[in-house]
Amino acid sequence: MTWWNSLAAAALAAAVSAPAFAQGGGREPADIQVAELGDVDPFEVGVLDVLDDDVWSSGEAIALRAVLEALPDSEGAGWTSPVAARLAERALLSSGQPPENGRDAFALAALRADRALAAGRAEPVFNLLERTPRVNESPALSRLLAETGFALGRLDAACRAADALLEGREAPYWLRARAACLAFDDNVRAAELTAELARASEADAGFDALFDAYTLDRPAPEDVRPDTGLELALAHAASPDRAIIPAEDAPGWLHRAAERTGPPIELPETLTEALEAAAVMEGAERDAALGALVHQDLDRTIAAEALGMRLDDAAAADRFVEVARGYGPEIASLPITADTLAHGPVYVLAAVLAGDLDTAREWREALSEGPPPEVIEQTAPKPASGAYYPADGPSGLTPPETFEPETVEPEWTPPEARVLVGLDYALSIAEGDIASGAFEALLAARIETASLPRLSQAAALAALGAPASGELRAAMTGGDRPEEAGMVIAAPALLSAAAGALGETQLHAARLIEAHPEDPEAYAAAAAALRGVGLEAEARRFILEAVAEEEAG
Repeated sequence: MTWWNSLAAAALAAAVSAPAFAQGGGREPADIQVAELGDVDPFEVGVLDVLDDDVWSSGEAIALRAVLEALPDSEGAGWTSPVAARLAERALLSSGQPPENGRDAFALAALRADRALAAGRAEPVFNLLERTPRVNESPALSRLLAETGFALGRLDAACRAADALLEGREAPYWLRARAACLAFDDNVRAAELTAELARASEADAGFDALFDAYTLDRPAPEDVRPDTGLELALAHAASPDRAIIPAEDAPGWLHRAAERTGPPIELPETLTEALEAAAVMEGAERDAALGALVHQDLDRTIAAEALGMRLDDAAAADRFVEVARGYGPEIASLPITADTLAHGPVYVLAAVLAGDLDTAREWREALSEGPPPEVIEQTAPKPASGAYYPADGPSGLTPPETFEPETVEPEWTPPEARVLVGLDYALSIAEGDIASGAFEALLAARIETASLPRLSQAAALAALGAPASGELRAAMTGGDRPEEAGMVIAAPALLSAAAGALGETQLHAARLIEAHPEDPEAYAAAAAALRGVGLEAEARRFILEAVAEEEAG
């Protein structure tokens, strides 16, 4: 079996076990099991285990609602600062006891899930809501579960949400959702009757066009672009081999969910040709092809080149940190050669972001010292002892320990000093070594180029206890803030920190960075607030991400 067939077989196995999401496939019959879940609150469910159990209970519902309402919602384009979005998302997806006066506050829980969706992808929010009990008691939570399920092709879960809702079932959205679910189950007559009820209640030309295309076994109209997860599900079901592009003003998370649509990817059988084919692809197709090449084990040199290309693409799209964290664990198995070291800087950053600091240090050293010597192939071993072992001798014959293969030192020119300084800077931040003399030297080298991003990073580090040198203070004092930056309002974050409210503080810190993505005052205030509630690791993490994005770009 070839490498591509092996990957295709694995993908097919995954597809067989997943809910059907194609015309004619329908969805699996519902198999609902009712279990007693007790009094589990929605806030007690999460998909990340990074913050303490008092992430929410350390604050109050009234204050949490205020900050949640101030964050970008899932109906819009989302966040503009990836660093801020990830900082918020990590808090929003964490579990803990509910805030004071917030138990069974389903509207507040729905706000949390909605803001998490705006900050990231549909997958973690879908997983969060799948685990959340009593979702059917809240139309808002149910709709988020249904929308993310439809968008991801998880039709069974989405349709269960539509079927199980207790209140508001006759709202137009839910009528349309149940109509689509009936159609996916090949119950077309009932689907059409339900769709007619929805149409009588509220017109929706986009849904009607996609619903009609699916039920009449026609391709989705190319001039109808979905703006909801439900419409994306219908469009993909009607045209499973076409890349579906949502409406321009559709939510940002929906555009990302739609990246999974499109024709099956076909690559040549040989890895070299497959890499060449992937290199000329575009968009999500290119990402998937490069990802397949990264994960194959037959030729890790090819994998290294594919990963370098994938990381470069991510940096150009302002998604380096997200992609690097996903692929970072692959770097430990890549060979260090003169060719692979061409991508060495982004490999170091990806390994750091993935938490594999040993691998990051190994690649960082190789960037300075060069790759290991290359062994020259020999037709016959030539042991130092003088004994001779013919090339056509027994295959199991082992040369004596004194045998030394011939090697050659590859030519190598290290990257520029500024690149190495940036990598050492990132490594030190990841290790928490920000108070040493060595780090002070790195910091001084960095702020020789006193750009706003670098001053912002340095100011945040100083708020965490890094040296605040005279050069840094002078650069901060003499620097001019952009006129459009506006006033940094740090009081909400600092007040939340003074109250010891962990989740609130992290969300306010994210707001500061979102509002002022390259502002030293905002970065310093965000870091100081996080430090004030014992979240230094979260502060170092957002600074590290900012450094990595800059260095990769």
